[in-house]
Amino acid sequence: MPHFIQHINRHTLAPVLVVAVALLLSIALVSYKPAIEKNIPAKVLPTVPVQTIALQSTKLSVKTQGLVKPHKQIELASEIAGRVTWVSETLIAGGKFGQYDPLIRIDATDYELRLQQASAANVRSEVDLEIADKNYRRQQNLYKQKLISPTKLDDAYQQFKLAEASAAMAKADLEQAGLNLRRTEVLAPFSGRVQKESIDEGGYVSAGSPIATLYADEIVEVRLPIANEDLNYLNWPQQMRGTLSPEQSVKVKISSAYGGVAYSWEGELQRVESEVDTATRLFYGVAVVANPELEDKPPLTVGLYVQAEIAGRSLDNVAIIPRTALLNTNNKPHVLLLDDDNRLYYQPIDVIRIDKEQVIVGAGLKPGDLLCVSPPSIIVSGMQVKPSSINSAAADTKPRAISAVGVLD
Repeated sequence: MPHFIQHINRHTLAPVLVVAVALLLSIALVSYKPAIEKNIPAKVLPTVPVQTIALQSTKLSVKTQGLVKPHKQIELASEIAGRVTWVSETLIAGGKFGQYDPLIRIDATDYELRLQQASAANVRSEVDLEIADKNYRRQQNLYKQKLISPTKLDDAYQQFKLAEASAAMAKADLEQAGLNLRRTEVLAPFSGRVQKESIDEGGYVSAGSPIATLYADEIVEVRLPIANEDLNYLNWPQQMRGTLSPEQSVKVKISSAYGGVAYSWEGELQRVESEVDTATRLFYGVAVVANPELEDKPPLTVGLYVQAEIAGRSLDNVAIIPRTALLNTNNKPHVLLLDDDNRLYYQPIDVIRIDKEQVIVGAGLKPGDLLCVSPPSIIVSGMQVKPSSINSAAADTKPRAISAVGVLD
């Protein structure tokens, strides 16, 4: 029996010892494991672009567009009738002519004969007047001597007055005949260009019939649409309508391109139409541009589509901010500013003008304010952010402009 027990103890004791040793090693490893250091992540703040506010002066302007039109345009007509014997080579569409240049000549034969007749009639009337004058003076002397009756003196006076009237009529006929003869050559009343013509050599013209449409090109004008709200940006009295005085005229920069090359011309806004266009609800101003032919730039061509920038009034102590910074909170304009702890807060502002990219602020901002240029997608008043500076607004002092959207006629 003892031998059997010894045999069992030898077979079971070994696994028990192995388990016990493993358990003791496990307890030792757990008891002496190194302490794990806790790594708490740092707080990550959203980064927002900011700019430092600087107050400045700026000059407003209004951008618009229009078509170049003649400042002076007429329908040239003949004052007499007759057959055309000569037409100037400049009397074609687009032709250039100078002031008093002959444009057409009408057959002068009939008018030369009429001048000769009027001249002869004038000589005869002068002789008749001289005879009547002498007779009247002689009758006056006879009447003073009581050799004739008052009736004869009255007859002599009447003959004198009739001769005097006839002489005046003959003189007028002579002047009219000479005028008509001069009118056989039709002269250009000013220098300019031909828009269209409607006569050829050999054709017949009647008195008052149109010959050509002419326009002066030394001065042109551009009719510019101006939105009602843009009138406040321009430097003239809003109640002013009609022609502006020289002191009230406003500078206008006209620009366009010829052959892909950009050019600009200086003009003046000289008048404002008194009525609002019923179709577009826009006001219209008229800019006048001196249009000499210079070597460094082409003249403005009638019918050309141009851009215009009308100089406006000046503003002082304003802030110019990106439009992305503008927020509409409770239907009122606000921006986000950063306090000394870089925490966001809403600031109401007074907006003077908004264009496509920028906003002119009149009140609500002061120098040194940190403006959040691009607000984060989620905004909580008082949230802390990390500012990232951009260029200061103080470096941008260019005049601002807004477009007046109009329908051209």
